[in-house]
Amino acid sequence: MCSQGQKSGYALLCLWPLLVVISIVATVGFLATHSDEQQQRSTRNSQEYQALQQQLNSLQQQINTLNSLINTDANNGYRQRAINTAAQLSTMEAERTQLIEKLSTIGQTPSTHSAFNSLAGTLNADPAKVQHIGFLALAIITDIVGLVALLAFNAAATVAKRATAPLQQPETVETQPLHTGHLSEEQQQLAQRIRAGEFGHKPVMRNIINDMRLRHGTVKPVFDALQQAGALKRNGQGFALVQS
Repeated sequence: MCSQGQKSGYALLCLWPLLVVISIVATVGFLATHSDEQQQRSTRNSQEYQALQQQLNSLQQQINTLNSLINTDANNGYRQRAINTAAQLSTMEAERTQLIEKLSTIGQTPSTHSAFNSLAGTLNADPAKVQHIGFLALAIITDIVGLVALLAFNAAATVAKRATAPLQQPETVETQPLHTGHLSEEQQQLAQRIRAGEFGHKPVMRNIINDMRLRHGTVKPVFDALQQAGALKRNGQGFALVQS
């Protein structure tokens, strides 16, 4: 499009780097999100996490039971016993808070792959930063490979199109002279009118004969001359002008 002088081609050419950057950022985001999800699944499947979760569930059941006892004692007039039970409830709620904090601490461990952890240990660098750089490099390589493949496909299609081009017989009106020297002046004028498209892109011999009130022997040589010059070609049962 740029080679043809179209302004939209220059606009697309300027937009292309931005789209590549957006694609790279999206790929990095996808890899990071997938890695985080894997880390979360691994954390939830760990024995430590499951053990703490079981303790939390059991403690929550005990808290619910004590709440029911407190309500029952309060309603039945056992106020002192309800107060004592409430003290136990406070202790259990404190334990529940500690368990929740432990679970959140396990979930906030650095979500880096073991390969990046090993590389970070070798380089004495932050594993999260090494992982981010690795994802960025992978995204750039992926997008560049995709662009190269697209350009290669486009080049192959262009070569194939050029290879089949010689099989086509181009017919141009301007490069081939109109051989009308054997025609009469009336026939030459008719040929010029047909060639100019006055009778449409697909002139019909019978319609011209009827409209101009000419004989078949007068019109047919004109069509033959136009075909010989390459200005007219067969189109099924009829004829069609060749576009220059």
